[in-house]
Amino acid sequence: MDLVIENALVPDFEKLTFEKLNVGIKDGKIRKLSKSSIKAKDRVDAKNIYLAPGLIDCHCHIESTHLLPSGFAKAVSRFGTLHVVADCHEIANVFGVDGVRLFIENSKQSEININFAIPSCVPATDFATSGGRIDVDDVEKLLKDEKIVALGELMNVPGVVAGDERFIKMIQLTKKAGKRVNGHAPHLDSQTLKKYIERGVEDDHESYTYDELKQKIELGLFVFLREGSTEFTEDRAYKVIKEYPERVAFCTDDKSVGDILKSGHINYNLKKAVKNGIEPILALKAASYNGLRYYGLNEYSEVKPDKKAYLVLFDKEFNAKKLIIDGKIARKKDSVSTKTPDRFKHSIHVKTPLTLPDIKIKNLAIKVNDGSLITEKMEIEEQKGEFNLGEDLLKMVVVERYGHGFSSACFVHGFGLKRGAMATSLAHDCHNIVAVGTSSEELKRVIEKVIELSGGQVVSDGERFEYLKLEVGGITTEQNPEDVAKRVESLKKLSHSIGCKLTSPLDMLSFMALEVIPHIKLTDRGLFDVDKFSYIR
Repeated sequence: MDLVIENALVPDFEKLTFEKLNVGIKDGKIRKLSKSSIKAKDRVDAKNIYLAPGLIDCHCHIESTHLLPSGFAKAVSRFGTLHVVADCHEIANVFGVDGVRLFIENSKQSEININFAIPSCVPATDFATSGGRIDVDDVEKLLKDEKIVALGELMNVPGVVAGDERFIKMIQLTKKAGKRVNGHAPHLDSQTLKKYIERGVEDDHESYTYDELKQKIELGLFVFLREGSTEFTEDRAYKVIKEYPERVAFCTDDKSVGDILKSGHINYNLKKAVKNGIEPILALKAASYNGLRYYGLNEYSEVKPDKKAYLVLFDKEFNAKKLIIDGKIARKKDSVSTKTPDRFKHSIHVKTPLTLPDIKIKNLAIKVNDGSLITEKMEIEEQKGEFNLGEDLLKMVVVERYGHGFSSACFVHGFGLKRGAMATSLAHDCHNIVAVGTSSEELKRVIEKVIELSGGQVVSDGERFEYLKLEVGGITTEQNPEDVAKRVESLKKLSHSIGCKLTSPLDMLSFMALEVIPHIKLTDRGLFDVDKFSYIR
């Protein structure tokens, strides 16, 4: 044997027990389990802790960490996540199919097993300008890639339920290829949910209560319990693992790199399950075996002979102590070494010096509420100017970044800035540049800094900048996870120092142009009434 792990507590997911065993590994595979000694070149004494399959994040958007897949892998593997299913619809909105292929190729530079779901709703609508599209023909071609394991979350629920030909064809092609169809079904009434499932959707990650999870499981869906940066699963809901031990797995969906480094990744879900009374064997089954089997990654799913040796040694609190990747003990790497083709680094096409758009609607503002992406229409007195700091009426601008020259502006209430400005090119879903500020001069400064960086997030206090360079597609970076986390924290501190009271100022700003979240947003074409699904004129 090349390696033996001695005195390990090995899970049996059929018997739902742990057994103390020695595990022999050769040529990247598990070859022998025994209570007796096994001869090997290298030995590791597990000292009676768990030896488990690598954990799987069943649904995530890597771009939420600002990292490329290779950097993301470095961030999450230390916590025992060795498998990922990534729906990269953010980079797809910038580059289309080329963006998906960029992420697939970059993922091969990591040691962990990153798989992908094809983004199904790119762009989200045609009411804003994006850089890429993914159509039925693109789905058919991408399904041939072995790294593709699913069709990404079908966010256009009305379109799917109504039998929109585009979505139905995508689902049919995916089923024919033997791959999964990911759902997105928050708070649907029972009849709509049943119709949605009848169209071929197989799973969901948008529930956080016990009752909704139970309903979806009993209607036939596989569910992923989500623990992200802003969306969590209720403690009580974790009992579905005990009641439906074959139908539950874990995901993060959107979790920042800072939160990952502070609290963990899928092992956070695992720990939370145990804390809420789930037996460790069942919690570990949900964190690894169930998701791996669901996506057809059976060769990684158990610690048994002939399975691939992608394994984690966990202590009794499920902290990862050692990784075995492809049969070898993983060594810590201090940095991520990656090289992205230049054409993906020059995607901001805005002429400078910049001419800011005027606010055309002077008696209406977008009202922002901390902790919610749902914005409100706020009627205001007709404003003579474009900045009223006393009433917290700031100017928000969207600048289209793909070379078409569109831009728009409106009043926004709730950011609370007393000086300076902030801007971001990571702005869902089209990733145009969105900025909010206290003067035209400050708005120009931060927007032009984003352009100079070839994409990024910028905060100015009127004298100095803090920024995070997002040079790949204007939304991700080749930098290391730790460096990104520090930059993000510095941006947040400066945002708060200039008066912003929001918990995550730039995260909030990044959703101000997303025209599918109620009730009012600003796209590069103008103020948009989400409820009426039309522009406000």
